[in-house]
Amino acid sequence: MNFKFENIDIIINEDLLNIFSRYIQDDNKKNEAGGILTGLIFNDRIEICNCSTPTQHDKRSRYNFIRSKITAQEFLETRFSASDGREIYLGEWHTHPEQDPTPSYCDVSNFKKTIKINKLYSDFFFMIIMGTRKLYFAIYNKKGKVCYDNLRLITDN
Repeated sequence: MNFKFENIDIIINEDLLNIFSRYIQDDNKKNEAGGILTGLIFNDRIEICNCSTPTQHDKRSRYNFIRSKITAQEFLETRFSASDGREIYLGEWHTHPEQDPTPSYCDVSNFKKTIKINKLYSDFFFMIIMGTRKLYFAIYNKKGKVCYDNLRLITDN
């Protein structure tokens, strides 16, 4: 999936969409899932190329997902090391048990807190929420302000 934001090409690896699709909450027994997004930054291009997936250390319920900071940090360090220090944290993803997902107050406040309190190396951060029919995509800046949040993609499910 490719699109342009300001003068930057944003590229989301198709494999990530397949991973998100595996966790769609399309029945009442499926809990929320999620993880972090990592990728590469170039002068005029951002590639979101990897994501972590739920672990046994995450807290999951039908309407909530709290990722383990420890396993997220391990994933981030592994990706950073494997890429010779080029692949970095770019955001978060999770699922919602609704067709056209929108972020909750907790989703937004936790994401803004993550951006503000951590030492991060990007000017933009991404929130992806996978619903049962559509995907929500937002771009935040370093101050936690939403730059873009209108992208809604219809999934194949």
